[in-house]
Amino acid sequence: MNIPTGSPVERGREVPKINPRKYMHQLMDQGFRGYNSITIHGETGLEEGTIIYRNGEIISGDYVYFRYNKQYQAEEGIKRALNALRSRNGVIDTYSLTSHQVELILTLNEDCTLREPISKDKLQLPSHFTRDYEEKLIKKKTQELSRDELLRKYGLTALQTSRDTGGQLIQKAREERRSLEKFLKEKR
Repeated sequence: MNIPTGSPVERGREVPKINPRKYMHQLMDQGFRGYNSITIHGETGLEEGTIIYRNGEIISGDYVYFRYNKQYQAEEGIKRALNALRSRNGVIDTYSLTSHQVELILTLNEDCTLREPISKDKLQLPSHFTRDYEEKLIKKKTQELSRDELLRKYGLTALQTSRDTGGQLIQKAREERRSLEKFLKEKR
């Protein structure tokens, strides 16, 4: 997500030491304009969520799994970022922004904008940290590929129809080399 730095309100606060509901409600009651950056160490490495506020409402956000280079935006990103607030191993940074900076964020990150802002009364925080999001991502990334899918993935579609053995392929390569050498001799 492309965001300006903003003015630090609080940096490096340990996530397990905050009451997420109280923390978020306090920002919303103040009509906060800025963002939270929640960084945790998950099962597979670093993860980071960003929650953007305008006038005390959550309007945008995303969540990134760095190991998988996977980003979830808008509603899916917010779900994961709120889940990260229940982690036992992470930090939260809070930065305030000007109204122009918030509008810039919305312009540069249209895909991350929520369909409807989340106000204090609509805020739903998970009761505990769940690894379900990460586990679904791991399963998705480790599904086995069929032979054809694997060949397609690496641009080897010409080999999809080939049922030759290794020895036959070597023999064909040698024949092609001989015919190429013969062709080159004739051209000289």
